[in-house]
Amino acid sequence: MSHDENWYENFFDDWYLKYWVQWIEPEHTGEDADAIIRFLNLTPHCRVLDLCCGQGRHSLELARRGYRVVGLDLSSTLLAESRRRAQQENLNVEFTRSDMRKIPFEKEFDGIFNFYTAFGYFQNDEDNQAVLNAVARALKPGGRFLLDYPCLEGRMAGWKTQRVIEFDDGTIMTHKITHDVFNQTIRNDVLYITKDNRRHKTGFTLRHYYGRELRRCFNKAGMNVIDVFGDKQGKPLTNRNDRMLILAEKE
Repeated sequence: MSHDENWYENFFDDWYLKYWVQWIEPEHTGEDADAIIRFLNLTPHCRVLDLCCGQGRHSLELARRGYRVVGLDLSSTLLAESRRRAQQENLNVEFTRSDMRKIPFEKEFDGIFNFYTAFGYFQNDEDNQAVLNAVARALKPGGRFLLDYPCLEGRMAGWKTQRVIEFDDGTIMTHKITHDVFNQTIRNDVLYITKDNRRHKTGFTLRHYYGRELRRCFNKAGMNVIDVFGDKQGKPLTNRNDRMLILAEKE
């Protein structure tokens, strides 16, 4: 199996929408929204950007609570689903298609958040830095950015290199994970096999950053890391946490 460095242009397709998102428990969305509101200090008049909004689960939840939300994503498939759900619930959310390196707003938002491992998509460090630069440009002075990100130290004890999942319709998904320790990349090769033996190969590669690297990247973009949490309740980060929440503020 193989996938190219522009995997993000094709991975978030109908297969992703039908199968991959089934792992997300509905109650997690509400818990995420609670954390986003609390850590970004949002009030109802605030304008907030859901960066890499996907199928819109966070954008829609915040809109249900009365917040002014913009959802930004590159996937036309996921944006179409986001708009469909918003229309179905009569929610007022602005969904915009854009590359995350080129956020088309300047000094617009009180808060921006990026959840579900949607940072580190690019093999080139300059491109990943461009994402943070764009975030800083889109924030108002003093605005906050919340990044939900994997913590490898906490994941190593239960690290799996392959998993196989069978979905209710009989489709099998195999997911092979290759961790390149030296280059700090995590390659994911995914194969879907339907009950009638249709096969769809896809995958993605993430550049993994450690804490000091992320702090330097944030500082370079003009944002200061003001806190790091080990969970959505705000507990301190330890080597037992498999995710971290990084809270930064624009200078």
